Amino acid sequence: MVGVDGSECGLGAVRWAVREAARRGAPLRILHAAPYLGRSAADGTPPPELHRARRITAQAYTVARHTDAGVPATTEVVPGDPTSSLLRAAASARLVVLGSSATGAADEFVRAPVAVHVAARSPQPVVVVPRRRTGDVVDRPVAAVLGVGDRDDDEAVATIAAEAAGRSGVGLVVLQTRPPKRAVAGGWVDSDEEWQRRYPELRVSRTDLPAPRGDQLLGATCPAPLLVISAGSGSLLHRDLDGPHRWLLRHCTSPMVLVPPSHRRDEEPREEIIAIG
Repeated sequence: MVGVDGSECGLGAVRWAVREAARRGAPLRILHAAPYLGRSAADGTPPPELHRARRITAQAYTVARHTDAGVPATTEVVPGDPTSSLLRAAASARLVVLGSSATGAADEFVRAPVAVHVAARSPQPVVVVPRRRTGDVVDRPVAAVLGVGDRDDDEAVATIAAEAAGRSGVGLVVLQTRPPKRAVAGGWVDSDEEWQRRYPELRVSRTDLPAPRGDQLLGATCPAPLLVISAGSGSLLHRDLDGPHRWLLRHCTSPMVLVPPSHRRDEEPREEIIAIG
């Protein structure tokens, strides 16, 4: 599923989502949440704003068809808050794709955009496609960042990254960032032999960079066709992305997959989880 808002960033997300759907052999759902929609007239006449909403989805559909006509695509207009609408729709999606217009400005995410809110709460992985691109990343490896969450979170990140690299026919760079003092039980992600057993055809390079700064993390992994990282636990009060994740979204010029932590994937969808007020 890809969310669109009529912007060029949203259309960039559509192009990325179409290519990913083609690699997965999956259909594409294009969704536009329209909080500006009024009510239908007493005689059942649609609200006048519906034309604007349908124009946005029609443009996105045209871009999808031009990108890859072989990918089945549908469009949907949902009245209401974009974050809540996207989170409800995410429950029946395998992947959520959103565009980001981040420029790297220091005050960028003071008022967090929809992508930040959705990535912090989604039960499914969320791909944030940046406006800026690093140019040609052909044959560059997918990058997986471990050590952000629990051991189960590392394994989910590694699996998603390995499968993405396999679909794209490129290698994988695995960066372990867990500080030594945060000892956890070992897992298959720490074993070269287990990587080889699970993904015998995949070129995997593993390295340690404990507790890196944001710029060090990006320098070790990007440019990449995809950067995969756990969404982390966020703020217990606001259930939002933490500062390092928001910094990465501001500065990363590669599409970034934010993988929900294991406890969130196991939760049943609840209204209080997806409502933002």
